[in-house]
Formats: sequence, C-alpha cells, structure tokens
Amino acid sequence: MDRNIARRGITLIVVSVTALIVLALGLGFFFTPARASTNFAAFLCGEGSAPDYGFTYTLQQAHWTVNWPDYVSEQTVTDVDVILDQLNGDSIAQTMILIQSQDQVGNRVNCAVHFLRYMQLGLPEGERKDNGFAFLIVVEPERIDVHYGVGLGLPALTAPELTTLNRTAEETYQSTHSLDQALLALVQGFDTVARNKYAPLIAPEPTPEIINLPQLPSGPLGILSICGLLCLGGFFLLFLVWMLPLLARMGINFNPSGSGSWGGTGFPSGGRSGGFGGGRSGPSTRGGSGSGRSGRGN
Repeated sequence: MDRNIARRGITLIVVSVTALIVLALGLGFFFTPARASTNFAAFLCGEGSAPDYGFTYTLQQAHWTVNWPDYVSEQTVTDVDVILDQLNGDSIAQTMILIQSQDQVGNRVNCAVHFLRYMQLGLPEGERKDNGFAFLIVVEPERIDVHYGVGLGLPALTAPELTTLNRTAEETYQSTHSLDQALLALVQGFDTVARNKYAPLIAPEPTPEIINLPQLPSGPLGILSICGLLCLGGFFLLFLVWMLPLLARMGINFNPSGSGSWGGTGFPSGGRSGGFGGGRSGPSTRGGSGSGRSGRGN
C-alpha cells in the first residue's frame, strides 16, 4: 500500500515538472529576442503605418524645424523660419525639417516621406496644390545623413538637384562640425532651387468698388436744395435741445462719449481678447495646410 502511494507521488511530481518545463519553453518562445526587436522596430521612424506613422508631434509647431533643441540653436531655427515663411507665403513650398538621431530612424527615405504625410504639408487645393516638402537630418556620431520627401505638386524639383543639396549640407557639417551651419546651407540652397523652378503665386487684387454719390443740381435749384438740407439740420438740432431736458426728467441719461448709458444699462468700453477690441493674439504657429500627399523621396 505504501509503495503504491509512493509511486503515485513520484508520478505526480514528474507530471508537474514536465508541465512547468513545457510552460517555460512556451513563454521563452513567445518572448524571443526576435519578437522583442520586432516590437521595438515598430517605433522607429520610417517603419510605422498610416494614419500617424508612429509620430506624436503636434501638427502646429513654433518653428518649421522639428525636434531641434538638442542639435541647433534657436537663432538658427529662427533664421530658417524667415526663409521658409516666405516660401510658404509665396505658395512655392510648404517645408518642414525633422532632426533625428540614428537610433530613432529605421528606413530613412520612408521616414522623410511619412513625416511629410503626418504633418499634412502642402496646400489642399488651388494652383499650387500638394506643394509640401520635408527634409530629414539623421545625426550620427561623426556625420549627418540628409534625406527628403516631395509633395505631388512639386514635379519640377528633381532628384539630381535635391540630392546635391543633401550632399552640400553633409559636406558643410563635415568641414565645420556645426549642425547650425549645415542646416542654414541646406535651407538657403533649397530656397534658391525652389525659386528657380516656381515663381511666387500672386493672388489677384480685388477690384475697388466705385460708389457714385448723388450730385446736387446746379444753379438756383441747387442753392435751394442746400438751403433745404440746412433747414432740416437746424430743425433736428432744435428738436434735440427740446427733448434732452424732457428725457433727463424721465431718468434717461444720454452721454455722447459712449461711456454712459441709456436707462441705466451700460456698455463695456473694452474689447474681448483676440477680437476687435485689441486683445493680444497667441504666438504664431507653423504647420501643414492639410494636403500631406507625397510622391517620392530620397
């Protein structure tokens, strides 16, 4: 009897150990390094999917350059804004620049194109529709690698000249070890190339509306008309002089300066913030106009 109990105990132990081993192997297979690396890679720029492509940036930014604080000075991104503001204002190209370290980027060409789409760069309609453009600057320990994404509305910007811009920025960094100078060289070169291909789009000025004022007849009839208008004005003034004391006795005050009230109901003299009363507006923001349609990248 004791031997049977002992055998059953041993069998139960063997089954339990076997089950634990199988469970451990299953968990080990599920959390393999390959699977972990796949999950990590999904967060790398250029390996995400629509609609956000893995980005979490605010669509309206303070500058056209995004993720700049650890790499370039604020003065440089402000200088870049001056150039890109004008390109955007002339409806030539709506351009943003993304700076990323190499460990944040997977497929670099896709990263530039995905950034253009995510930020919705480019006009959604009109003659310069889909004029979005994006530069990607990948920062490596000893160099930078520059890529771009082009909107469908900029077919005149071709690969040879854009690739030359990339190489110029990379060489500037190699010779100066300054990302500030490399960024300025890139944007200044892009401004030259884009303006050589596209002229500013000038909106037609509205035609001034001509209002024809009625003319008084000339001669004696005109003099009579003027006298009639003066008489009407005089009668109106006399009416006001007669009515004001009467209104005052009725408790209705009239203040022509606008700070008083009729019947005790006051009107505020100030204005609402952001309205016509002179309220202060918030800081300017920069971002896409809603297109986000891209055709190619490099």
